[in-house]
Amino acid sequence: MNRSLKRTMDVVLALLGLIVGAPLMALIALLVRLDSPGKAIFSQPRLGLGGRLFLMHKFRKFPDHWGTQGAAVTVAADARMTRLGRILERTKLDELPQLWNILRGDMSFVGPRPETREFKDLFTGAFTQVHDYLPGIFGPNQVAFRNESRLYPPDQDPETFYRQQLFPQKARNDLEYFSRATVISDALWIARGLWCSLVGVIDWQRMLRLSGRVFVADFMFIQLAWLSANLLRFEGLPSGYHQHVYITGTWLLPLMILPTIVLAGNYRSKVRHFSLTDTIRLVVSGFVGWSLAYFALLTTFERNASIGIGTTAFLMTLILMITARILYGERCKRLMTAPDDAEQYRTREGDPRCVVALYGAGHRGVALANLLSDGFSNARVVGFLDDNDRDLSGRSIAGYPILGSERDLDTVHAVHRIDQLWVSFEPNRHKDRRLREWCEKNDIFFYVLPLAQPFRSLSRLSEVASPSVAEKETSTSLTTEAGYRHARMEVT
Repeated sequence: MNRSLKRTMDVVLALLGLIVGAPLMALIALLVRLDSPGKAIFSQPRLGLGGRLFLMHKFRKFPDHWGTQGAAVTVAADARMTRLGRILERTKLDELPQLWNILRGDMSFVGPRPETREFKDLFTGAFTQVHDYLPGIFGPNQVAFRNESRLYPPDQDPETFYRQQLFPQKARNDLEYFSRATVISDALWIARGLWCSLVGVIDWQRMLRLSGRVFVADFMFIQLAWLSANLLRFEGLPSGYHQHVYITGTWLLPLMILPTIVLAGNYRSKVRHFSLTDTIRLVVSGFVGWSLAYFALLTTFERNASIGIGTTAFLMTLILMITARILYGERCKRLMTAPDDAEQYRTREGDPRCVVALYGAGHRGVALANLLSDGFSNARVVGFLDDNDRDLSGRSIAGYPILGSERDLDTVHAVHRIDQLWVSFEPNRHKDRRLREWCEKNDIFFYVLPLAQPFRSLSRLSEVASPSVAEKETSTSLTTEAGYRHARMEVT
């Protein structure tokens, strides 16, 4: 590859990006400061060309005071991320300050992603050749691993998984491409990277799998409400000019309303646990979506469209959406009353209550969460851990956030300072041992609900090989003095 031509392309594109993106970067920096105190830019030593260290810059996604606590990799719905940090991680806008690294010559637009010093030992043998290339923002791995945070198994240590599985695959991909890269192929990877970053903001497959039916139902409700409002106004199907207004609304209204509802997070919570908070969110986002859609209809397409028809259709849409969700929740018998804001579960200094994390977000877990929150004033449930990471990551159950899975215990504990870990199911022998050892290591009270009286007599014996009853009784709680001292609430 012609290095001087590649460098020229980097400088020109970096200058253009800094000039055009300056207003957006200033806005993001302001929002980062408003979201959590501390510097807006996070700078971290990374391994660059020849293995030499340089400071790579990103917009800060974690609270400024967390430092190096938790895993060295970022997993899906990482508990350390701020509210804005989750958005930056999904949109990849946190990478914008690296345009300065490119302008300085520390990085290129296309190159291997620079690793942290914690993974320096992985560059051995043939993998040392990765450092022959200037690190970059875009490349084959950045496209192939666009949603890398969702690849980590729920019951494995994320750093170990990265070392053993992801890094070797990334290194091989980098060596295969950059040994034959050209300026033209780099330009194509920049285009592919930008497209992948935009399209990948929403995990479409996951959203369709989890909320596809609800999304389709909401689309039908908008159409039904728009049709009904026109039928009431004209006592039949509109004709003439009003027919053009109706036809335009059939495609314009869903096109603007549904994305607004999606961005407001109305599909993150399960419909069966539809709560008052979800109702307020749906009303507000629905009003914003309808206002934007009808404003576009009036100013761009049909200036004489009736505002009364739009208002009637908006109210009918909300009634249909809310009623359908409530009825579905009643049918499933899972309508729960949720706290107003999951952020209230974050650790507060001086709070004397016992901090409890629940492992298992099923029926028992939800019932246990509500029992502890409503029945014990000195208990504070911070959220759920669940091995169904593929479907539940980043979502909430009955208003309580899904904090992660077994692999995230260290990170969750670093954020929330857990006092007790309650398990709502019977873990197998290996998981029981791992959880018990982790709790012993961190002086955390460990409790397995199905093995406690009177629940033990009602629980079915596990079909898989499991420890004896005596062993399980021992594992239900830590008998060390430290474990009992650390528990500030004892439930009998």
